[in-house]
Amino acid sequence: MKNGISTWFILKKIKEWYRDRWFNHINKNGDDYINWGLGIEVPFFSSSKFTIKNNTVTIIGSQITHDRSWPIKYSIVKMSKLGTSIKYFDSVTVYGDQSDTEFFHNFHLPNGSGYQLLIFNYYQYHSIGRLRMLQTNEQIENEPIL
Repeated sequence: MKNGISTWFILKKIKEWYRDRWFNHINKNGDDYINWGLGIEVPFFSSSKFTIKNNTVTIIGSQITHDRSWPIKYSIVKMSKLGTSIKYFDSVTVYGDQSDTEFFHNFHLPNGSGYQLLIFNYYQYHSIGRLRMLQTNEQIENEPIL
């Protein structure tokens, strides 16, 4: 019985490590920015779930890619409980380095809960970035064309 408990504990730890490694690439600072890093072996980042209250959420952030022309896709999604299906609500693609000035984009969505931000680097080499999400009563004006 002891070997069975030890094996179960080891499998549980491996499962937790795998889940954390692939689905929770998040480092949240005290300044409300989320730092993310993606690569060939880990091309996706998903945020924790959040609720939309005013039909709009804005992302503000910066990114650095290995090649200055590579795209990073930011999407608002809802995932099934097992993560086997993803429903996309809105997406924007930002190309290359955006480190000198922050980019921003307003997502217009139905009010509700269970939304997540999904970041995808198209299986490219190294990409890093940081962003924050805001919900306001109005959208940010002068949105840059990406």
